[in-house]
Amino acid sequence: MIEYFLTLDEARADDKVMKVDDFVFLADQKAEDEIGDYLKIDFVDSQGLKLINRAQTLAYAQKVRG
Repeated sequence: MIEYFLTLDEARADDKVMKVDDFVFLADQKAEDEIGDYLKIDFVDSQGLKLINRAQTLAYAQKVRG
């Protein structure tokens, strides 16, 4: 089982760096392999932040870790 979470972090040498508007996202190779080529970060009042790829909801009730 893989745990997904959002955190404030610094890029490592092997991280993929993706920029969307003013936001920078980092993912290591294992995360990229599991997530695929699409990730949606959504907010639902009753569920908090949700991470969704093309196939399924990966995680919900997420908070950004510091």
